[in-house]
Amino acid sequence: MRPLLRPLRDDDLEAVLALQASAYAGLEESAAAMASRLTRAPSWCFGAETDTGELCAYLLTHPWPHLAPPEWNQPLGHLPTPCHHFYLHDLALGPAARGQGVARYLVQHALAQARDAKLHEARLVAVQDSVPFWERLGFHVIRPGAAVAATLHSYGDDARLMQQTLTR
Repeated sequence: MRPLLRPLRDDDLEAVLALQASAYAGLEESAAAMASRLTRAPSWCFGAETDTGELCAYLLTHPWPHLAPPEWNQPLGHLPTPCHHFYLHDLALGPAARGQGVARYLVQHALAQARDAKLHEARLVAVQDSVPFWERLGFHVIRPGAAVAATLHSYGDDARLMQQTLTR
């Protein structure tokens, strides 16, 4: 399946929340936290549509000025510039997108955009035993310092901070 990739819009929030609920049972973020990504970083949030126009997957990303990830389930504040880091906040796939290469397609698109923007590194928090998936996409687990570990803990006990260098 080669879905239509498009920027997410504010009116996609309901579909995004539904996809999030199906992918992250027990780890859903609030509508306010999710909406803040769409409004603060609209050119960095992508969706994949089926040929019938249904949103089947999304990836929320944004430039980020800090090494520590944003707190889990907190609305994203103002994004200062310049930012040198890229943060992949949330990737979720519905049943129609699973096993079709949609996740890889979304992530590769976002990483290419981050490279074009001259961002230095991409970071994410892997949850629900997703480290092997992210490793296949070129990320590696990094050990956080004490200050970062406190933020990381807000994502759950199994959360792992991962990174990929974007500039060579």
